[in-house]
Amino acid sequence: MDRVMAAAALGAVVSFLWSAAAPRVGSRLGLVDHPGAPLKVHTSPAAPLGGVGLYAALIVAAVVVGEPQAALLVAAGVVFVLGLVDDRRGLSPGVRLGVEFVAGGLTAWALGLGGIAGILVALGVVVGINAVNLFDGLDGLVVSVALITLVGMGLVGLGEGRVPVAEAALAGALVGFGVFNWHPAKVFLGDNGSYLIGLMLVAFGSRLDGGSEVGIVAGGSMFGVLLVDLAATVLRRRRAGVPLFEGDRSHLYDRLRERGVGVPRVALAAAAAQGVLTGVVVGAWWIAGPGLAAVAGVVVVVLGVAAALRWG
Repeated sequence: MDRVMAAAALGAVVSFLWSAAAPRVGSRLGLVDHPGAPLKVHTSPAAPLGGVGLYAALIVAAVVVGEPQAALLVAAGVVFVLGLVDDRRGLSPGVRLGVEFVAGGLTAWALGLGGIAGILVALGVVVGINAVNLFDGLDGLVVSVALITLVGMGLVGLGEGRVPVAEAALAGALVGFGVFNWHPAKVFLGDNGSYLIGLMLVAFGSRLDGGSEVGIVAGGSMFGVLLVDLAATVLRRRRAGVPLFEGDRSHLYDRLRERGVGVPRVALAAAAAQGVLTGVVVGAWWIAGPGLAAVAGVVVVVLGVAAALRWG
């Protein structure tokens, strides 16, 4: 466990130091997210550069404690750079999806997975990236949910006899970043950060049960609230005839804000819901293994989507 603690500490320190400097760096580079746009709810400028600290933290952890592996960092680097370019210039959905699929293939290669498992990982990366990106709409929201997800994946990894060093490095980095991302945020994840988190969570979930197809499905279901919001958003937009890649303010967290719930409470409510959904998967895994965990995870996500569409 010494490596786990070291990875978490390194991740937290590196990400914290970068996040402290990010507002000044963003201002000099012209990368500042200003309030006032139709889909913006923040009230003060923030630098969308959180992913830089997260990626730097993962690199430092890889050098010092040996995790995550270099091949996985290459795949993560592809979507990190994609996000930086998207934050700077804005890219078409087709370009983004194409690069995400390439990164998904690299992720499967990094994990040594091929065949059906490799295809699931590649598709999972695309879904995971967009799930995290769509959910990144309020201060502290993705950080809270991603931390719960990492805890769940780490617990399953420990149960399998694997030390979750890389998960700890990302968790620590999220904590360091979260100090500046909590409401009112001074630093946002940006696309560079949300894309990176999406890929890494899929990669960690895909390592469970030795990378079996069932393990990948069970690990993917630990996305929980992120998948519920993504699926509900896609179905809602299709019913309304709205383009899938056109933003709106009708996500689950937006509905809570409309009811007068404060931003920090929304983030905590999302974390609590994620804790329940992830807990179901982890509990089922410990009771009967990945098969039951996969079934339980899919069921709770489907029920969550149904509830989201029914009650908004």
